[in-house]
Order: sequence, then C-alpha cells, then structure tokens
Amino acid sequence: MYFKNKSDGYTLIELIVTTVVVGIVSTILVYLLVSIFGALQDNRIRKQLLMDGYNASIKFVREFELVNNEQNLTVATANQIQFNTVIGGVITTITFQIVSNELRRSVGVGAPVVLSTNVNGQFQYFLKNQTQITPPLNSGQRLTVRRVRLVLNMQDNQGNTNYTYIADAFPENYRFSGGGS
Repeated sequence: MYFKNKSDGYTLIELIVTTVVVGIVSTILVYLLVSIFGALQDNRIRKQLLMDGYNASIKFVREFELVNNEQNLTVATANQIQFNTVIGGVITTITFQIVSNELRRSVGVGAPVVLSTNVNGQFQYFLKNQTQITPPLNSGQRLTVRRVRLVLNMQDNQGNTNYTYIADAFPENYRFSGGGS
C-alpha cells in the first residue's frame, strides 16, 4: 500500500515561530546599527569641536606672537584683544572677540569671521613676573603685558561635554623697553 508523505511543506506554527525569531533578530540589529551610527555622529561632532578650538587657539598664538612692540597692543579686555602687526609688509589690525558663544576674528575693518562656536572664555594678561593683570587694561598696563592667555571652554551641541583649551602667547618679537615688572 502506498502512503503519502506529509513533510512536503511547513506547518503554520513553524512559519509563525520563524517569523517571530526573524523579527526579534531584525529589531536587535536595527537598534545596534542606530546606536553605532549615533555614536559615530557624536564622535564626529566632538572631533570637529575640538579641531575648531585647536585651530582657533593656534591662529591666535601665531598672530599675536608677531606683535613687535608693546604699543601695538591696542585693546585688552577679558573678551576682546586687538593688536597691530605686520602681515605682508602692511601694518594690519587684528581683533579676536568672544561674543555670543563664538570666538570671532577680524582683520582691519573687515567683517568678523567665526573661528569656533559653542565657546565661552576669556583673555588673561600677565606681567613679566607672571603676575596676572585684571582686565580691562589701560594704556599704561598694556605696555607691561608679556604674556596673553586665551582660555576657551567649549561644549558640544547638547551642552553636555565641556572641553577647555588654554593657549599662551608670548610676543617673541617684542623689543622690550623695560616696561614690564
């Protein structure tokens, strides 16, 4: 006698169990992928923030160190520094400002360029003997400055992580007139 084999297909229970297992595995994989891409995005934002702060502080130090005498420091406050320097044979006024959570730089009468965002901070001024001078500095005090420190406190877009950059600039080209303490 001939019997028909009933293993030609899958039962309804087998199909439902397989579908549920595939759904659970898919959900876990999607969650992991979203987490990985979120972490990569946060890392990219953090790197960009750090690079902006680093580049801004390096630009400040490089330009301020070109100042060739004490009289060229024209404005010295906690959130602004302005100085004259020679660039390409031309005397140029450069201003760095910390305004509205941005570090801005302007050259001459040109429009300010944003160097870094999500920052607050200050400029600090020091005498030859490393004594800090409280800003704003008057014209006599500006003549005694031998070091300027830029302190940048930076936060990510969510305001969660705080990074601090400290850059000290020593105007190496000063022709010292003996004005510092």
